[in-house]
Amino acid sequence: MVQSTSYVQSQTILRALEFAMSKGGFGTNAQQKKAAMSLIKDMKSNASLSGRHQQLTAMLRKGASIAEMMKVADASRRTIFRYLNHFEDAGLDISIADGKYKLK
Repeated sequence: MVQSTSYVQSQTILRALEFAMSKGGFGTNAQQKKAAMSLIKDMKSNASLSGRHQQLTAMLRKGASIAEMMKVADASRRTIFRYLNHFEDAGLDISIADGKYKLK
Protein backbone atom coordinates (compact mmCIF):
# COMPACT_ATOMS: atom_id res chain seq x y z
CA MET A 1 0.00 0.00 0.00
CA VAL A 2 2.60 2.58 1.01
CA GLN A 3 4.75 1.95 -2.07
CA SER A 4 1.92 3.10 -4.36
CA THR A 5 1.44 6.41 -2.54
CA SER A 6 3.00 9.70 -3.54
CA TYR A 7 6.01 11.27 -1.85
CA VAL A 8 3.84 13.71 0.11
CA GLN A 9 1.40 11.00 1.17
CA SER A 10 4.08 8.60 2.39
CA GLN A 11 5.91 11.33 4.31
CA THR A 12 2.62 12.46 5.88
CA ILE A 13 1.81 8.90 6.94
CA LEU A 14 5.28 8.46 8.41
CA ARG A 15 5.15 11.76 10.33
CA ALA A 16 1.65 10.96 11.63
CA LEU A 17 2.77 7.54 12.87
CA GLU A 18 5.86 9.01 14.53
CA PHE A 19 3.76 11.72 16.17
CA ALA A 20 1.18 9.19 17.39
CA MET A 21 3.95 7.02 18.85
CA SER A 22 5.54 9.99 20.62
CA LYS A 23 2.20 10.97 22.18
CA GLY A 24 1.15 7.46 23.21
CA GLY A 25 -1.57 7.51 20.57
CA PHE A 26 -2.02 3.76 20.61
CA GLY A 27 -2.57 3.60 24.35
CA THR A 28 -2.49 0.09 25.71
CA ASN A 29 -3.15 -1.65 22.40
CA ALA A 30 0.16 -3.51 22.10
CA GLN A 31 -0.74 -5.02 18.72
CA GLN A 32 -1.40 -1.61 17.13
CA LYS A 33 1.72 -0.14 18.74
CA LYS A 34 3.85 -3.03 17.43
CA ALA A 35 2.34 -2.70 13.95
CA ALA A 36 2.97 1.07 13.93
CA MET A 37 6.59 0.61 15.06
CA SER A 38 7.12 -2.02 12.36
CA LEU A 39 5.62 0.23 9.69
CA ILE A 40 7.80 3.17 10.78
CA LYS A 41 10.88 0.96 10.59
CA ASP A 42 9.90 -0.33 7.14
CA MET A 43 9.15 3.18 5.86
CA LYS A 44 12.58 4.41 6.99
CA SER A 45 14.41 1.43 5.49
CA ASN A 46 16.38 1.95 2.29
CA ALA A 47 14.50 -1.08 0.99
CA SER A 48 11.31 1.01 0.81
CA LEU A 49 10.53 3.88 -1.50
CA SER A 50 9.76 6.19 1.41
CA GLY A 51 13.09 5.29 3.02
CA ARG A 52 14.99 6.09 -0.15
CA HIS A 53 13.07 9.35 -0.44
CA GLN A 54 14.08 10.25 3.12
CA GLN A 55 17.72 9.45 2.48
CA LEU A 56 17.77 11.45 -0.73
CA THR A 57 16.04 14.50 0.74
CA ALA A 58 18.57 14.44 3.61
CA MET A 59 21.35 14.40 1.02
CA LEU A 60 19.70 17.23 -0.92
CA ARG A 61 19.67 19.41 2.18
CA LYS A 62 23.48 19.31 2.11
CA GLY A 63 23.93 19.00 -1.65
CA ALA A 64 24.66 15.81 -3.57
CA SER A 65 25.68 14.70 -7.02
CA ILE A 66 23.68 12.23 -9.08
CA ALA A 67 26.48 9.65 -8.58
CA GLU A 68 26.34 10.07 -4.80
CA MET A 69 22.57 9.67 -4.79
CA MET A 70 22.81 6.61 -7.06
CA LYS A 71 25.24 4.97 -4.64
CA VAL A 72 23.23 5.69 -1.48
CA ALA A 73 19.87 4.74 -2.99
CA ASP A 74 21.34 1.81 -4.94
CA ALA A 75 19.43 3.12 -7.93
CA SER A 76 20.05 3.90 -11.58
CA ARG A 77 20.59 7.40 -12.93
CA ARG A 78 17.13 7.31 -14.49
CA THR A 79 15.54 6.36 -11.15
CA ILE A 80 17.32 9.20 -9.35
CA PHE A 81 15.95 11.68 -11.89
CA ARG A 82 12.49 10.15 -11.41
CA TYR A 83 12.83 10.68 -7.64
CA LEU A 84 13.94 14.28 -8.21
CA ASN A 85 10.83 14.78 -10.34
CA HIS A 86 8.69 13.32 -7.52
CA PHE A 87 10.23 15.85 -5.12
CA GLU A 88 9.59 18.76 -7.49
CA ASP A 89 6.02 17.57 -8.09
CA ALA A 90 5.59 17.59 -4.29
CA GLY A 91 6.66 21.23 -4.21
CA LEU A 92 10.28 20.88 -3.16
CA ASP A 93 12.49 23.47 -4.83
CA ILE A 94 15.72 21.89 -6.08
CA SER A 95 18.65 23.79 -7.53
CA ILE A 96 21.86 22.59 -9.18
CA ALA A 97 25.26 24.20 -8.89
CA ASP A 98 28.69 22.71 -9.58
CA GLY A 99 27.14 19.31 -10.27
CA LYS A 100 25.40 19.18 -6.89
CA TYR A 101 21.64 19.12 -6.45
CA LYS A 102 20.36 20.90 -3.39
CA LEU A 103 17.07 21.88 -1.78
CA LYS A 104 16.58 25.62 -1.79
